[in-house]
Amino acid sequence: MTDLYIKHDDRDSDKKKIKETILLLQKYLAAEVAGRDLYMEQAKTLKDPTLVQALKSFASTESGHIINIREKITELGGTPKPLDEIREAQKGVSKASHQVAAPLDMLRIDLKIEENAINDYTAGLEITSDPGVRALLENNLAEEIHHSLYLSKRINEVLESTKARIGAINGAEKPGGKEPSEIFKASVEVGQTRLNRTWLEMSMSGLIAGMNVTFGIIASSYVAGATAPFVGANISKIFGALFFPIGFIFLMIGKSELFTENFLVPVTSVIAKKNKIGSLLKLWSLTLIGNMAGIFIFALAIAGSLNQLVPSFVVSHIHSVANSYMSKSPFVMVLSAIFAGWLITLMTWLLIASSGTLARIFIIWIVGFLIFLNSFSHIVVASSEILIAINTGSHISYLSWLYPYVPLTIIGNMIGGLFFVTILQYLQILHATSSSEDIIRSSRELNMFSRAASKKADEVEDIEDTL
Repeated sequence: MTDLYIKHDDRDSDKKKIKETILLLQKYLAAEVAGRDLYMEQAKTLKDPTLVQALKSFASTESGHIINIREKITELGGTPKPLDEIREAQKGVSKASHQVAAPLDMLRIDLKIEENAINDYTAGLEITSDPGVRALLENNLAEEIHHSLYLSKRINEVLESTKARIGAINGAEKPGGKEPSEIFKASVEVGQTRLNRTWLEMSMSGLIAGMNVTFGIIASSYVAGATAPFVGANISKIFGALFFPIGFIFLMIGKSELFTENFLVPVTSVIAKKNKIGSLLKLWSLTLIGNMAGIFIFALAIAGSLNQLVPSFVVSHIHSVANSYMSKSPFVMVLSAIFAGWLITLMTWLLIASSGTLARIFIIWIVGFLIFLNSFSHIVVASSEILIAINTGSHISYLSWLYPYVPLTIIGNMIGGLFFVTILQYLQILHATSSSEDIIRSSRELNMFSRAASKKADEVEDIEDTL
């Protein structure tokens, strides 16, 4: 009697185990159906033929798993769930997975699915003693491990390719030289040097620049005045404008500076909070005073020579140009000054961006040519010609020069330099910095995931070795 009870209990226990095994296999069946359908959908959307072929192979393997699991369920006396019923239950999840467009995100999802399958089959082997079921699980597990290894490898390839592209973008030589952020950084460093000088150094730099830039005016006036009788005023002005940049080249090589050159470099240093605005105002004031003193000394030298230092036709041409500056309406004075300040500050930006003496001379020549050809009102250049004219018999007076010409021209120069170059470039830098930070952050994420994928590949290789 006791033996009958034991046999009855054993039969009940066996039935319970079989029922649990069938439930476990039903779970595996649902997972395999989801995986197979996902791989087939992904294969339809991808363009990489190698990856498409791999996913189709995965789907074929999963189809084999579906068949052997269904057969095993039937063999154990159960009824496999209909595939339509399984798909209906998984509809929302599958749809969301199918909508992933980025290959890297897709591979991550697939790897996660394979990891789950590996974990599920491994757990099943720990609780299942039936030899036939164990053989099925071991076979499926081995194939899921191969899938996982392949996906880990592909993810690493994508990550390495992405990192290589990021490196190429960051390291490649861009057309036009330095990136805006690099120019800005270099400008800040130069600005610190300028703002940390003594008042005497600032004043002397401005004084020398004022005198040196006037040599360009003399050269251009000489050429324009000498050629005017033969080619006319318009063509001679072009010839003269070609020689005006000589004065700017003297400034560049001699490291002296104009008031308008300081609308970029020292301003960036203040923006970067390396210096205070008080030091910037001091630099502007001392440089402007030095520039004006320099051009005034030069004007007095020419006036004192009684036309013996330069020919009379040079002085006559300077009178003509000075009159053109002073005859402008206040609105045109400001507008003309805006363009002059814009060009000079742009020249400063380009000089920082460029490398090589010839390239820098070319930039100076182009900017100087444009300013002089169009008679744009640069406070130092124009004032140099006006002061020479005043001191050599022109009808222009100091009072008419001091007001409204000087304040309107300074305002226009500052608007052109500060707004159209410095502020706009700074806004560009802010955007570029934000983009750069995004790239760095993405690169870090890629590195983290690459390490995780490599670790997972090592883990599945260890599991495979034990099978």
